[in-house]
Amino acid sequence: MNVRLMILGCLFYLLLLPLAYADEGKTFELDFNANDRYDLWLQKSDRILFEYGGYNNTLIIDEIKDNSIELDLFLFLERGLHTPDYLFLTKKYELRLDFDKKGGKELSINLLNIDSEKDKVNLLFRRLEDWDPEADIDLSDWNVADEKINEGYFQYFLPGIIIIAVLSLSIILLHYLHKGKTKGTYF
Repeated sequence: MNVRLMILGCLFYLLLLPLAYADEGKTFELDFNANDRYDLWLQKSDRILFEYGGYNNTLIIDEIKDNSIELDLFLFLERGLHTPDYLFLTKKYELRLDFDKKGGKELSINLLNIDSEKDKVNLLFRRLEDWDPEADIDLSDWNVADEKINEGYFQYFLPGIIIIAVLSLSIILLHYLHKGKTKGTYF
């Protein structure tokens, strides 16, 4: 009987294991007031966090392809949930970001190398001449159009799967427990 319970416990654990998977990367905090450039090797899901104008900004490595990468840029994190800017970068181009919308570029991102075997990418982050360490960006008139979380069916999907899995395992467990007690009884 204990072997059956152990097997059922293992099956229950294996069913719930995919729900706990997270493709988490490392977080790198860059201080462009201390250093003007950072040369980093990054993997998919790695996150770059930096501050400008009193706001935190983050860049996530979303996809690494043979000749290009896809980045997700979240500006002004303190302003709430919003859709990221999807950026594509190749070795031929350089990304230059203008945070205060005054026309000058404050930050540059270059793709130096892609190591397809190790699924890594080498990026160079440079502070440009318009970087202002004392910048104070006023976002009082900045509206986030999609700040409301989508209330579609997905919010019910994961709890529904969990409930179905727990009920199924409970029925199987009760079946095996009941089967042992009624052995030899015929109706």
